Amino acid sequence: MGNKLRGQITTEFDGEKINLTLSTNAICELEAVVDQQIHVFLERFEEVEKVRMKDLRLIFWALMLEERPKATLKDAGRLIDGLRGDHQRIMTDAIVAAFPEEDGEGGDRADGDAGAGAPGK
Repeated sequence: MGNKLRGQITTEFDGEKINLTLSTNAICELEAVVDQQIHVFLERFEEVEKVRMKDLRLIFWALMLEERPKATLKDAGRLIDGLRGDHQRIMTDAIVAAFPEEDGEGGDRADGDAGAGAPGK
């Protein structure tokens, strides 16, 4: 089982358990690929019937990166296929865990402010 306090969602991939996490590093990788801030990219998922599969695959690719840094988009597609329709719940749980409400539930802070200066300061 994943660690919900760390924003981990556990599922199966290639016959093994994998913890899916929308970590800070995963978000940075995703933002670099789509050339958009994470909140702008996530707006694409507000209308479920209009979601493009390539965007869904990108989010799952990012979710895999913490445990599988060499994951590919094809790996993410296979992961989605293996979830057999449970991908929407898992994606939603992972996003909610990464961007908690003010009540303290979930993982990292949503505003992206870690309370520290620039790296090395």
